[in-house]
Amino acid sequence: MKENAFEIGELEIAATNMDWGSDTFSRFRYQAEVTLPYCLSAIRSENDILAVIPEHVEDIAIKTSFGWRFIQVKSRDPERGLWRLNDLFEKSGALRSLYRTYLLTTDMDYPLEVVLEGTIKPKDPIGYLRPNEEREDLVPVVMQKLDADETSARDFLRRVVLDEGLPPRSVIQATNARLLHECLPELNKSELDAVYESLLSEIEKAMGCERFGAFWPNYVLASTHRPTKVEENLRRKTLDKERLSAVTKTSAPSNRPLLKRMVELGRRPTSSLTQKLILGGATSELITRARNLRANAQYHRYVRSAQGISSQDSQLSDLHERLLVHADTAASVCVDFERPAIKMWEYLLHEYSTHGEKIDRSNLVSADPMLLLGESCVLSDQCEFNWGTASVGSE
Repeated sequence: MKENAFEIGELEIAATNMDWGSDTFSRFRYQAEVTLPYCLSAIRSENDILAVIPEHVEDIAIKTSFGWRFIQVKSRDPERGLWRLNDLFEKSGALRSLYRTYLLTTDMDYPLEVVLEGTIKPKDPIGYLRPNEEREDLVPVVMQKLDADETSARDFLRRVVLDEGLPPRSVIQATNARLLHECLPELNKSELDAVYESLLSEIEKAMGCERFGAFWPNYVLASTHRPTKVEENLRRKTLDKERLSAVTKTSAPSNRPLLKRMVELGRRPTSSLTQKLILGGATSELITRARNLRANAQYHRYVRSAQGISSQDSQLSDLHERLLVHADTAASVCVDFERPAIKMWEYLLHEYSTHGEKIDRSNLVSADPMLLLGESCVLSDQCEFNWGTASVGSE
């Protein structure tokens, strides 16, 4: 790897200002579904896959026994029509994104994969990206669209692989369910449903970690000189056999009451937040509300990032520390209630509505009580605090 691999200059600016679009968050679950088959291969030690590292929504790095694979996943609504080559060169297009990765890995020979949801347009030049197709006609297009010299354009196209076999959103869940059944044939349908949602939740957790941005994929490839914070972030992003197998074991038959509740909740993810709220005696409606507020808080973070609005680590740490103080206080105040999660929710809502400005001193979430509750749910999902233990059944 080049010594100045982390000194990217203009590339850092380009990556920071990428226009993810307002539909990015709505596709978050679908991207997790796309990632799941790679994770199942890691669990089963198949296809040479050792670990899966999702950067955020569209970038995935696959660690294999022979090196790395870098994947750009692109989904689109059917009404937008068939895929054309020009679509891949748009501002956040797959080829433009992969070319950034190429520029950072020119001394390597890892494949760069374009994975598309939907059908490509017949007779469009995009077809030249299929395996074993001649790409000579694409060289001048890459030179013009990506401002590449001829040598770089040829080498880049040599490494690009098009995969147009991605199941659409309407069927990908059924496709993945069959793959999971092949992976864990000893489980019944209810158990498979719970494991399936737990795996998706774990993938989403890795996707939701802080982005490497302009330093993708160098921080992934570097074996040395990674800052401690980056090393920890990479650990949280990495989905390997050990981590994924632990998820399947803890989600399977060992916890029948919790599993039964997960199924009754309608196949929602068995995330840490959901499990903690169930153990605390929360109602199904409250759990749904908590999950929605957590999602809203995460989306708020993505919007701020997309708009180039950054928060100082000290400011974010201060907000989280204040939220945890209130959460711990709520846990102590409500410990003797039969369903402490419900009383804790009521307590925190009152506190955030009354003292929001004092808690959010840096105005990171505009002192919005709902966003403060959402941030608290994010912290709970990260196992920073619990919602107590119910003393009555939650059936």
